[in-house]
Amino acid sequence: MRLRTALVGTTALGAVGLGLVVPTAPAYAADNACLAVEQTTPGTDTSRPSAPLAMLGVEAAQQHVARFGSSSGTPVRVAVVSSGVRFGDAGVIPLWSLKDLSGVGGDIVDPQGTEIAGLVSGVPRKDGQPVGVAPAAQIIDARVFVDSDSNEARERPAPATLAAGLNWVADEARPLNIKVAVVPFVVPDSQELRRAVKRLQDAGTVVVAASGDRPGEGAAFAADFKSPAAKDEDAGPLFFPAGYPGVVAVNATGTGDPAGALASVVKNSRTAVAAPTYDAVSYGLNEHTCLVQPTSTAAAAGIVAGVVALLWQRYPKERAAQIAARLINTADGTTDDPTPLTGYGIVQPYEALTRPLAPSRSGKVERTVEQSRPQTQAAAPEPADDLLASTREHAVWWGLIGGGLLVVVLMLRPVLARRRRA
Repeated sequence: MRLRTALVGTTALGAVGLGLVVPTAPAYAADNACLAVEQTTPGTDTSRPSAPLAMLGVEAAQQHVARFGSSSGTPVRVAVVSSGVRFGDAGVIPLWSLKDLSGVGGDIVDPQGTEIAGLVSGVPRKDGQPVGVAPAAQIIDARVFVDSDSNEARERPAPATLAAGLNWVADEARPLNIKVAVVPFVVPDSQELRRAVKRLQDAGTVVVAASGDRPGEGAAFAADFKSPAAKDEDAGPLFFPAGYPGVVAVNATGTGDPAGALASVVKNSRTAVAAPTYDAVSYGLNEHTCLVQPTSTAAAAGIVAGVVALLWQRYPKERAAQIAARLINTADGTTDDPTPLTGYGIVQPYEALTRPLAPSRSGKVERTVEQSRPQTQAAAPEPADDLLASTREHAVWWGLIGGGLLVVVLMLRPVLARRRRA
């Protein structure tokens, strides 16, 4: 029985006294749930379409990139920093290179890395329905942990091991054109990890990270984390690399999930954007399509990483900050009022690709602000100087005098006439 994607395993946090109890989750046998798929699981595909991709209008976004995106140069590559990617002989995931930094090696038995890679760029199914958000992107497999095939808590890398993986990606970012790095789990803070994230960002890579899943029923959060029932729950100060500046921290919405989002995710004040994940289609360890269940911030990070890859394909000359700005400023929320569950909103791939934004090299987007005008009453204009006023005044007086004389003459005319007759 497989484990659900958890917050952080006890191995990763035990050294710093923040151990979490991560319970075994039920196997989702219905219609090939990805977490229940082993390499030996019978090779059948799910018949369902990817619900999140339909909700987000991903096919329209893919068509836009195919029409207007850059067709020259090196393909955009995405580093999946996780449990390893199984691509096998079927070629269902376009894997470019791999690096095992786990220190353990061996076969891939944890499905997380394969599931995330499939969400990023899994090839379409035989019926033409999409699987990956950016199927033209190529995957760089940076393996940093190995899960044992047991019912024990999933082992996560220590921050130092994750830092080593991110440092390797930073070293290869420019030579391999790694434009996106996705981390679908969380670990505690560390200076070494901070430096690795900063190096990767300085190399021009957009870092996308899960904001953190909720432990299953009966499990506990870290001792210094507020109760899940607390009104002011906030995973932001605890979970990394999602909590670092500049990292695109991704939460998941519960759209389509009977249990809702809060049964699987936590509130996180560092959330940048969100994406639906329930019933997304990806590839499992048996190289067949499967369904993403339950709701997962790890899967949401994979979907958003695919959207970022599409943006890089459309705008290959922009900087990482500009690409992130396009993603955030076109989400369906508002940049003035982010929330701990959806951040600036649910990603809108087609809007991100087509809205006429002009982010600066630092990622700043100028917004039109309505100018306020004083509410004052308009005054009547001052009359212009009348240059003929005196002339008109004299003419009036002469008219009056002339008119008076005419009246006198008319009155005296009969008198004068009688005098002449006499």
